[in-house]
Amino acid sequence: MKKIVWLNKSNGQLCITIPKGSGIKEGDIVSLEKEKIKTIVYTPVRGDMFHYGHLQLLQKANELGDFHICGVLTDDVIRSLYAEPIASLKERKTIIADLRCVDMVMVQDKIAPTDNLKIIKEQFPNAKIILVYGSNWKKVPGADYIRKINGKIIQPEFYEKLSTENIIKKILKSYGDCGKNKKNMTINGKR
Repeated sequence: MKKIVWLNKSNGQLCITIPKGSGIKEGDIVSLEKEKIKTIVYTPVRGDMFHYGHLQLLQKANELGDFHICGVLTDDVIRSLYAEPIASLKERKTIIADLRCVDMVMVQDKIAPTDNLKIIKEQFPNAKIILVYGSNWKKVPGADYIRKINGKIIQPEFYEKLSTENIIKKILKSYGDCGKNKKNMTINGKR
């Protein structure tokens, strides 16, 4: 069972949450062995308008190692790559952090994840790092650093059907002119 340590703001103590049904009960001794993590997977995501394509990528990435870290891009990075994000960084981080296939979330404040990868390498010096990007990325940001530390880059097949861009196109096609389709369109419960 992989758990993330969190800070209890009321008393300043570091804590972990153990789910019910885990077989661990009050008074049991648990061992936290950071050195047992041999392979760390890092996946940068925009996570805006979270959809099945995002989930599929993160699930595949999670299968590749012992510990899966997701780098959620900041609003500024998203603006520089695409357009204004719809969901805020806080909203996107919250969604990603609540997924079973992600063990930890980091904020990624540059296009290349190199700064985050260096932090991870410092915390887990003996672990191999796998960087995951969808196959739609021709030039993988952070690739030079991953090669330098003898890590690996894996690019699962991009799920084209539900890419953010295709979802936006479908919404615009279906609902772009609300006036044309009044009988099926409701706004705040009113037609």
